[in-house]
Amino acid sequence: MLVKYLLATIIAGLFAGILLTPAMYVKTVPLILHAEEYENAGGEGHSHEAPAATTEAAPAVAPHEHGQEAGPELPLGRFGNTLLINLVAGAGFALITGAAALFLGRRITLQNGIYWGLAGFFIFNFAPAFSLAPELPAMPAADLATRQAWWLITVVLTAGGVYLIVLRDEIWAKLVGVVLIVAPHVYGAPEAEDLASAVPPTLASEFAVSTLATNLFFWVVLGTALGWAIQNYASSELDA
Repeated sequence: MLVKYLLATIIAGLFAGILLTPAMYVKTVPLILHAEEYENAGGEGHSHEAPAATTEAAPAVAPHEHGQEAGPELPLGRFGNTLLINLVAGAGFALITGAAALFLGRRITLQNGIYWGLAGFFIFNFAPAFSLAPELPAMPAADLATRQAWWLITVVLTAGGVYLIVLRDEIWAKLVGVVLIVAPHVYGAPEAEDLASAVPPTLASEFAVSTLATNLFFWVVLGTALGWAIQNYASSELDA
């Protein structure tokens, strides 16, 4: 009975992933290419993946490793791999959001879809980026596994905090929710030992802002598309 719900959710995610790709090429990819000029000028080998929708700090840039020999080019090229990863990420985030709605007993509609999208943006992007900003190539970074672990913990705690603040009426619940959201930032995000970088601070700042703006666009589209798709194609399945 949930087949239509799952299909509607996946289609909404794919739609958001498609629209994310040109948005990235307008806002973030030019900054990545600019940063790669500084990286190449440094004479160090690096390994990169195409800009993507899922990383430890923000869905708009894939992680990069420093101090390694450059790997082979990905078969679909930068644009093709960016689109492919964004499609997978869009479907994945849509399924997570749809599953959360079912678990909480809350229906996603066209009227409230944007709020689900804003919640997703806050949980997966804005809150982690507050302490672990999106990073350009050639920028110093802590160990990737450590950053990803911190990001995952932050996402889980932030999701719990949003639930307690938004969906619970008790004062104690709202206070605990604030504590959960703040806790990973009090603990602190992983930092690189050497903070020296060839990338100008203005470029890094512009990239962080552009990444958050792109991700906000992605989540607004995803939430709205989820509400429309579920309301038009899956609402009867949920009522059954």
